[in-house]
Amino acid sequence: MTSVRCTDRSALPPRRQTLVLRSVATAAAAAVAISAAFLATAGSASAATPIDLGGAAAFGVLGSTAVTNTGPSTVAGDIGADSGSLTGAGQDPTAADSITLTQGGVNRGNATGGGQAGLTAANTAINSQGPGTNVGSTNLSLLTQPMSPGIYSSGSDLALDGPIILDGAGSYDSVFIFRATSALTTAAASSVVLMNGAQACNIFWQIGSSATLGAGSRFAGNILATTSISLNAGVTVDGRLLASTGAVTLISDVITRSACRTGPVTPPVTTTSDESPTPTGPVPTPVPTGGSGGDGTGTTGRGTTYGQVGRVPVGSVDTGDGSTAGLFRGAGTAPSADLAGQVWSTR
Repeated sequence: MTSVRCTDRSALPPRRQTLVLRSVATAAAAAVAISAAFLATAGSASAATPIDLGGAAAFGVLGSTAVTNTGPSTVAGDIGADSGSLTGAGQDPTAADSITLTQGGVNRGNATGGGQAGLTAANTAINSQGPGTNVGSTNLSLLTQPMSPGIYSSGSDLALDGPIILDGAGSYDSVFIFRATSALTTAAASSVVLMNGAQACNIFWQIGSSATLGAGSRFAGNILATTSISLNAGVTVDGRLLASTGAVTLISDVITRSACRTGPVTPPVTTTSDESPTPTGPVPTPVPTGGSGGDGTGTTGRGTTYGQVGRVPVGSVDTGDGSTAGLFRGAGTAPSADLAGQVWSTR
């Protein structure tokens, strides 16, 4: 058994004291670095580069043995299966088990050779980037959020029981790759939330066997499954469902494909103006041109309804007895016609 003896550093020669201090500092720095690396593992990963889907990019749903659907579903892009077995594609949208194709999508039937070739090439490109950060068999929702761009790999299954947040770090070109040797399973009402430039077009889920998405979940990214992909009812996917050897199953689901942007995220521009603010109070009523006679004229043919006085009178105002005496030349005489309808003030 090895014993450890504590020595009073003050009893050592000066040179020995300096060496002890350096050793302690080095050990402390190493411990901090290890701790930081451990804490960062969940939120960041090895860098990932863009993946070209080739001929698979045109597909919203690509299967091998079949594409089946129950209830009304919507798919953005093309749809097809190697065997040509499709349920609901191209039917009347009012039919019970219809698939409505949007974004110019067409039913390819079994003409899916180009799509499957693109899928194979995409898987090869993902594998060439290395394993990335090993997250083990894990529930991604439990990892540190938000998650940074990069590669996250599991030697078994990946699960998603709640929301995960993917942070694009201010770039629309940020890439996320999730790799599972076995399956991917998401819980009902789980979600993938994108922020700060992260886009569904640059998220790739490479699944070694099958993927199953829970009812009512909101998913983002392109699923590249070796076997099959199954969606429960009411799932929304912003991305693509691409299966190499098995079937794709839909149940009243919605598949969309958001537009893909490039470059840095531009912050909103705040504009300033030296102009006076627009008044927020009530707008004064326009001055009518008519009088009180109902036909738009007074006895002299000029308007007798006045607008608001433009300024507050200055000085004293003698209201008098209501007569016009003293206001015009010739006290006690009626005002001349050209002065009728004017507003008077005294200073």
